[in-house]
Amino acid sequence: MPGYAPGFPAGGPPPQGQQGWSQGSQGPYPPMQPALGAPCAPPLVLDPGHAPPPFPTPGQDPTPGAAAQQPVAVPPPDAYHAQPNIPQTFQPTGRKKALICACNYAGSHCALGGCINDAHCMAYMLKSRFGFQDADITMLTDDQGDPNRWPTRGNMLYQMQMLTWNTQPGDSLFFHFSGHGSQAPDYTGDESDGLNETICPCDFQTAGMIIDDEINRLLVNPVPPNVRLHAVIDACHSGTAMDLEYRCKAKHGEINWKMEYDHQPSVYKGTAGGEVIQFGAARDRQTAADTAALSGNVSTGAATFAFIQAVERIGTQITYGQLLMSMAQTLEQVAPAAGDELLSGAGMQMSKLGGIGKMLNKLIDGARDAVGMSGQQPTMCCNYAFDLNRPLAI
Repeated sequence: MPGYAPGFPAGGPPPQGQQGWSQGSQGPYPPMQPALGAPCAPPLVLDPGHAPPPFPTPGQDPTPGAAAQQPVAVPPPDAYHAQPNIPQTFQPTGRKKALICACNYAGSHCALGGCINDAHCMAYMLKSRFGFQDADITMLTDDQGDPNRWPTRGNMLYQMQMLTWNTQPGDSLFFHFSGHGSQAPDYTGDESDGLNETICPCDFQTAGMIIDDEINRLLVNPVPPNVRLHAVIDACHSGTAMDLEYRCKAKHGEINWKMEYDHQPSVYKGTAGGEVIQFGAARDRQTAADTAALSGNVSTGAATFAFIQAVERIGTQITYGQLLMSMAQTLEQVAPAAGDELLSGAGMQMSKLGGIGKMLNKLIDGARDAVGMSGQQPTMCCNYAFDLNRPLAI
């Protein structure tokens, strides 16, 4: 069926401590894939291809910039990390690579209904709107027959390394996760609330969650100059799930950049010279919805739906500010309904799927049938503050 193709744990998984292995990066040999018998073992990685830039003197917090439908430019403030060397007019001229991970946790007490739908819809958008090919996209979903294609902890960590491995100037990378998110204690002092943000692979109850420190090491630290990575993380508590330095949220018609760290982090949190932009489904203290309210009859992650709908409505020349504002406006008009699930929390029943073809019309037409959501506010984070009037370039 044409259009957005079909596809068909809980507020408290056990906290995971910080992991101690080094980050992946470029090199002559790719990372080794973990054996199926040991999905939770840390993957073997190479030393970084280049050392992180030194920390400059800490600067002042950015002055918030207001924005409505057309956001104003916000001058980038000083950072703890060197700024990437990517021009504001960057257009991808090299390879395109995407990693899409989705967990429905079928048959478990924390099953979801819409995450695999999210994965297929996001893949379709990348191909139809941004020129990705099937060979450019790695899909890990927990409905596949091949265990190497399950979104286990080991497979996800390995594929995160493969996404950033051996990149070249002009490459465009994309990461999408749809599933449960949670939080775990932070023992480094980097988190102001004392909690790391986490995402939950399909085997999180036995292999553990993936914490933001790990995501930062594998998807942020290795990105080299003139390479851009976009990420959409549709999970609870996902606002700063990549530990990026700057956070931008849309609220009451305004968009403000804010420096995430008020002190130098214990470890390097920046890139190797490239740019990483992350969209989170909700602020760190908030939950996110898996709901049929937006599509009408098919479960989706609300944030994934809102992201795709914004691109479909305004087009691929949508600015980053417009995209975040559109997502915020859509999520404000979603109300929890019977059968809806949170992307964090246990004991939720799985929604019935069907009618995926109708979701394409809802995505494009923007039809919505509910009002008022309890506090799901999307965020955008980056390793530096940039002009929000800049067009989206994936």
